[in-house]
Amino acid sequence: MAYPTYIPYFPGAWRHNRGLVNASIALHVATALGAIPQVLALLWLRGRVDAFDDAAITAQELSDATRHYFLIVSIPSVISVANMIVWIVLLWRMARNHETIGRPQTKFGPVWAIVGVIIPFLNYVIPWLFMNEKWKGSDQEHPPTSPEWKTARPSSMVNVWWGLALGAAFVGLIGGGDVAAAMFSAIGKLSGESDLVEVAQDLVDGDLRWFVAGTLLAGVAAIFGGVTLRALVSRQESYADRYNLRSSTGAPSFVMTNAATAPGPGWFPDPAGRFDHRWWDGTDWTDTVARDGTTTTDPL
Repeated sequence: MAYPTYIPYFPGAWRHNRGLVNASIALHVATALGAIPQVLALLWLRGRVDAFDDAAITAQELSDATRHYFLIVSIPSVISVANMIVWIVLLWRMARNHETIGRPQTKFGPVWAIVGVIIPFLNYVIPWLFMNEKWKGSDQEHPPTSPEWKTARPSSMVNVWWGLALGAAFVGLIGGGDVAAAMFSAIGKLSGESDLVEVAQDLVDGDLRWFVAGTLLAGVAAIFGGVTLRALVSRQESYADRYNLRSSTGAPSFVMTNAATAPGPGWFPDPAGRFDHRWWDGTDWTDTVARDGTTTTDPL
C-alpha cells in the first residue's frame, strides 16, 4: 500500500516535558556528585579500621564510625531513588508523546518505562532500546503516522550513555561485591548497639580501587544521562513544533509533506488506534474499520 503524503489523523494530547527534564538533570547531577561522599566515606572508614587494627581506637569507636558511614552513604542513595522515580515518569511521558506522533509497530510503549527500569537484568537492555526507539520516532524526516520511521538512525548519545552505564555496572560488580555483601550483613544491626567491627572490616577488605572507579564512572554516566535526556526531550519538542503537535488535544489534524491535496479513498492505519485500519473516503474518516481482514463499524 502506498502511504499518503497528506495524512489525516487524531493526535493525543502532547505532554510538555521541559520542566520535568530539568528536574531530572538536577537529580542526575546530584546523583553524580553523591558519588564523591560515598567514596570519601569508605576511604575514611578504612582509616578507622586501620586505626582499630593498630589498637588506636576501641571496638565501640569503630562501630560508631560504621554507623556514621551508613548515615553518610544513605543520603546519595535517597537521591538515586528520587532520580529513578523522576526518570521513570519522564520516560513514560516521552512514550506517550511517541504515541501522539503516531508511530506504528512500536515495541516499547509506556508500560516499558516502568518494567524496563525496575526489573533486574531487563534494566540492562530495555532502557537503551526504549530511548533509541523514541529517538527514531522523533526524526523530523518522517511525518506523523509514517511507517518508515524505524529506518531513522539511532542516537550516538544514547549509545555512549548506555555504554558508560554498563561499564560502571560491570566495574561496580567487580569492586563493589564485597561492599554490597557487607551492607547486606549490616541489616538489623544498625538499629541497636551491635558490634559492627566485622561489618567495617568486610566493607574495606576488597580492592577499593575498583569500587572507587566504578562509583566515579557511575557518576560520569549519570551526568551524561541527564544531557542525553535533555537532548531527547528537545528533539521531541522540535518535532512537535514542526508538525504543530504542541496544542494537540485529540482533534483531527492533517500533516502535509509533499502533496497539496488529501489522498484518495483507501484503507489507512486507524487514527483512533482501536483497529488496524479505518476507511478514508477522500474527505473524512468513516465509521468503517478493519482488523485482521474483517470489517466492522466503529463510530469515532
